[in-house]
Amino acid sequence: MVSVSLISKILSFSPVKLLGHRFVSTWVVLSIDLLLISFSLILSFLLLTDIQSYERFYKGILSVLFFSLIGHYIFKPHLGLIRHTSLYDVKRVFFARTFSLGLNILFILYITKILKLQNFYYAIPLRVSAINFVLSLYLLIQFRLGIKYIFNLGKQVKNKTKAIIYGAGKTGHFVFDSLLETYQIVAFVDDNVSIKGRVYKEAPIILFDENFEKFVAKHNVKELILAIQKISPVQKRKIVDKCIMIGVEVKIVPPAKDWVNGQIKTSQIKLVKIDELLGRDVINLDNKLLQYKLQEKVVLVTGAAGSIGSEIVKQLIYYKPKLVILVDQAESPLYNLEMELNNLNSHQIETKIILADIRDSNTMKEIFQKYLINWVFHAAAYKHVPTMELNPKEAVKINVLGTKIIADLADLYKVEKMVFISTDKAVNPTNVMGATKRIAEMYVQSKNNHSNTSYITTRFGNVLGSNGSVIPIFEKQIADGGPVKVTHPEITRFFMTIPEACQLVLEAGAMGEGGEIFVFDMGDSVKIVDLARKMIQLSGLQPDKDIEIQFTGLRPGEKLYEELLNDVESIIPTHHDKIMKAKVPQYNYFFIQEELNKLNNLIQLAATDNIVVSTLKNIVPEFISQNSFYEKLDSKVEEIILK
Repeated sequence: MVSVSLISKILSFSPVKLLGHRFVSTWVVLSIDLLLISFSLILSFLLLTDIQSYERFYKGILSVLFFSLIGHYIFKPHLGLIRHTSLYDVKRVFFARTFSLGLNILFILYITKILKLQNFYYAIPLRVSAINFVLSLYLLIQFRLGIKYIFNLGKQVKNKTKAIIYGAGKTGHFVFDSLLETYQIVAFVDDNVSIKGRVYKEAPIILFDENFEKFVAKHNVKELILAIQKISPVQKRKIVDKCIMIGVEVKIVPPAKDWVNGQIKTSQIKLVKIDELLGRDVINLDNKLLQYKLQEKVVLVTGAAGSIGSEIVKQLIYYKPKLVILVDQAESPLYNLEMELNNLNSHQIETKIILADIRDSNTMKEIFQKYLINWVFHAAAYKHVPTMELNPKEAVKINVLGTKIIADLADLYKVEKMVFISTDKAVNPTNVMGATKRIAEMYVQSKNNHSNTSYITTRFGNVLGSNGSVIPIFEKQIADGGPVKVTHPEITRFFMTIPEACQLVLEAGAMGEGGEIFVFDMGDSVKIVDLARKMIQLSGLQPDKDIEIQFTGLRPGEKLYEELLNDVESIIPTHHDKIMKAKVPQYNYFFIQEELNKLNNLIQLAATDNIVVSTLKNIVPEFISQNSFYEKLDSKVEEIILK
């Protein structure tokens, strides 16, 4: 008697459930492929020869299957996951069948033309081979697509996220096919008016116009997936702003190089990040000039493990210098960079990792003496404004005296160029960090007139994703459920991406002849509170509802607005539309050198913070403290120094 459990198993059986239970063996797929090829051969004989000879068919099929096995062995179409069939799998089937057809034709020609065996039954007629190729290719592809379709039928539509794909081109179609298991794609959206109203696999193509909002509301769309790789930041911001307004999340597909076998995994679809919206169009560098200037050079990068320094190193290696020396005092970040370079360094450029402090003049001298350096990119600095406000002597040691050591050694060992990376906080400084960077600018620029080395300064604002950037802080606060803390409702900052900033540093270094302070086009300043709101919205949450925004007050030394030039400076355009040359007052080298010697003596004598900061204010008269305990010094500078 048949047991109840056996009957229930039989009744509960379905192809979809079987497909969902486990992956089919590759031997099973290979066997089905060969059966389909055999079936297509039968049809080919029926269409052209009526199978007049049983012997001709069964002997001919042996050669067909033999050559088919060779094609499958080489191109391996049976190894693909049938339920995830993609264009890549279709290509493998096509190449396998084409290769098998080629072998079959060569075999037929050899038998009939060279050996002149017209009735050799193992060689099927050429016409049969051609028809068999077409039929078998069709059956093999349909078999794979059919299994994929059946498997997708087992997925409940109600559990899928409704989404729209932005971009109705080839990439959009690939994204559509790859995401069918987890998304219900209700439409494509595109700006091409000529394809409006067309349909791809039941998904209509609509325009990104005034009707877009109505369509989204009608179909309850939850996500928009950007499937266009080359899209301008301006257009991307337009799309994101509109989607945020109507409550639709925006996600973006990875670059094609990151796809797996021509498919995109759902896990690879990520939310658009704020730095993708604040970035600007790709910068076109004079690569030939950079190649000429940097090729076969020995290049030193200080602060190499930092945000800017590490990106400079990564970009440098593509211009094929002879050696890149990486100096930093942060051990773990330096080690991590070394590991990363092992994967990126496709040109096999030699790099030297040196754990050292730029304040150690003896160690730095050994480096310059040993490696005969041609170029220096000086990125080492202390840059956190509130921290430096509390530790002014440390700021002086690194930002001023450390820069002096590097600049003097560059002169002593006849370095061709030194590129010093400064900040917009050096303009009309309101904090210790900005003042120390301004003094370093003054020394480097004045040094240029007394050395054969070309000293070049680059000045720019905040970089997205850097160690001191507000972006990762906001991201963590949002992930923790808030609140997001903004210092002031009116505070603004300039932003650019790390790669963009470093590209401009390299370009400025190549074009500079010495003594220049280059200022980068930072675009429009951004309100930090607006930045916070947009980041919350990009996370699928509502500001002041899901995540609170708190105003905490300006931090010590912080000002509302950053500037790229002060009142007595102006800019001169260069051949690069994003790089300008600041026309700044020239300072006497010997005066600056004497002032730095005073600072050094104060540090050695363990002078108080007030005395050190007062000295900074004497050197940089425009240094007026804001939101700081040093504000009292602005009216008592001379009195405090005398004490």
